[in-house]
Amino acid sequence: MLTYHDKPSSQGVENAIRRAKQLACLSYTPILPLPIVEKIRKADGSSANAETYSSAWLPRQGLLYSSVRRHETYIGYNISLETFFSALTNPNSVVYQKPITGTGQNVHNYYGIVCSCYASYCLNLHYRTNCARWPSIPGIHKVDTSALENIQLADVVLNVKKHIAVVTDIERDADGKVYFIHVSESTLPFIRTTRFTPEEFRNYWLQDGYEVYHYDGVKDVPYTPDPFAPVEGDPTLPVPFINRSLMPDFGNKANYRKGEQPVEISVFEAGCEQVEVTDPDGKKTLLPVENGFVRLVPDKVGLYEAACVRKEGHSEPVCWCVTDFEVTADKETYRFGEEIGLTFRNPAEDPILGWVYVRKDTDKGAGSGWLDLRQKEGTVTIPGPLQGGEIILRLVAKNDFGCYISRQITVEIEAP
Repeated sequence: MLTYHDKPSSQGVENAIRRAKQLACLSYTPILPLPIVEKIRKADGSSANAETYSSAWLPRQGLLYSSVRRHETYIGYNISLETFFSALTNPNSVVYQKPITGTGQNVHNYYGIVCSCYASYCLNLHYRTNCARWPSIPGIHKVDTSALENIQLADVVLNVKKHIAVVTDIERDADGKVYFIHVSESTLPFIRTTRFTPEEFRNYWLQDGYEVYHYDGVKDVPYTPDPFAPVEGDPTLPVPFINRSLMPDFGNKANYRKGEQPVEISVFEAGCEQVEVTDPDGKKTLLPVENGFVRLVPDKVGLYEAACVRKEGHSEPVCWCVTDFEVTADKETYRFGEEIGLTFRNPAEDPILGWVYVRKDTDKGAGSGWLDLRQKEGTVTIPGPLQGGEIILRLVAKNDFGCYISRQITVEIEAP
């Protein structure tokens, strides 16, 4: 059967598909065993997550899955591809040396992406949005799947209690009948794209409680080519530079929280005995290299650079940013469903994009929402989480290196 691939209905739809391919077709090679999670399924339908490792020097395709809500280090929103790739080159980086273990959940690597974050990235949502909130996004509406011909490119396949995926290709015959639907999803252990026949699509997705949604805002989705994730049709970009002289443990161009996250720089350049660190005020400090490392606890907010000191000149620098985003609640205990009043202060004056709730006892998500605040400090009221117990609350801001979280606070929500 000769089939024809659907053409995007707008530039925004094409951009959404290209964004999906950036992360689904991403190629990279870990230099050490890479912490990942595999889902072990049994014949009776039950499953369990297994913390395991992908082999060193085994090339991988598709970004790795890891539900990093504990640190809010999602690739695509919080962590750039440059930061991720530079961390991969450092054997002492967080992607190898700080696995998140013992939760029994779908998390192992310090960096990663999940289904809702991937779909949010593809459709360029304001910030990552969990599955339960997708039907309430302005411009989202359900698609009638009694005829699969109603499905369009960049529609999402959603079960609000389970999972979300993105339609990235549709093949039809000359009369417009659907013969194949390609679905891209962030799932354990790596993002994948699968080609479904109509029968397979209905049984795998629709018979399992999934529905298809269209997002009207897809027509406005932008796209920026990235040299770390080339997609067919992108312009030729210079080969990305990765610093081989020294590298921070978070990778190049990462955010660190002041006083909470010390900076550990691995020094690889032979003969380098000192590293020059330049702080946000331009002050330069020489620090000794001890056993291949320089460790420091920056005390100023802003951009830092570090370079190896040579007999003549310096190496190319690496950089990072230190944040100090504070938030307090107007009280410690709230009734179930009661709004929460917050006071915030961020000397960087970066835009605030939203809030994130996490259950303290289980480390599971407890809700999130969007904000659009542009002031350095002030107050804001947000909806309370629809769960009782101790809830960790963080606000999310954004700078040139990505989204970053405030210092976390814990509030008590009375049981309903």
